[in-house]
Amino acid sequence: MALSVLAAGAQAQSASQSPVNIRPDAVLSAVTSDWNGDGRMDRAVLVEGQEDQADLYIYVSADDPNGGERRNLALAKTGAAWKGAMWGTQPSLDLNPKGSLLLKSGNDAIGRSRWSQTLTIVYRNGEFLVAGVTFDSRDTLEPKAGRHCDLNLLTGQGIRDGKALKAAVKQIRLADWSDDKRPKECEI
Repeated sequence: MALSVLAAGAQAQSASQSPVNIRPDAVLSAVTSDWNGDGRMDRAVLVEGQEDQADLYIYVSADDPNGGERRNLALAKTGAAWKGAMWGTQPSLDLNPKGSLLLKSGNDAIGRSRWSQTLTIVYRNGEFLVAGVTFDSRDTLEPKAGRHCDLNLLTGQGIRDGKALKAAVKQIRLADWSDDKRPKECEI
């Protein structure tokens, strides 16, 4: 059995595009919430991508012309997160208390350099934006060498290593996000 997913880049998709089959065993994580505010559940699905990548598909609810409701693919983001091969290196999705989407990735299994990253993703004016980034690192051989950065990308306010931080930031669409876009204030 395969799941039918519409995909063709990181922009909003139309239902007329050819579906891509995703094996159910390729699904890493899925969550539902009402991101577009219409009172119906939307869905995000994180799946195994190429090599060490995970791809993210976000669907928002819509009216079905035949009555009822459906979900349309709003965003397909290839390479949305790094993915390792073992426990402690698998990305996942979650929701924060406000219902925003959290995309979590990290390495808590291999080598002495461990890290985790959480992207907070919000839906504003018909687009998914990266509203925040939290990045932690630690050295398993140097316990005091850990670093922490939590930055709100909508306000520029944050915390780095326990101290308040103010950064000049600009909105980053999820479709445009890559780890290279992480603000220099959170490069630790």
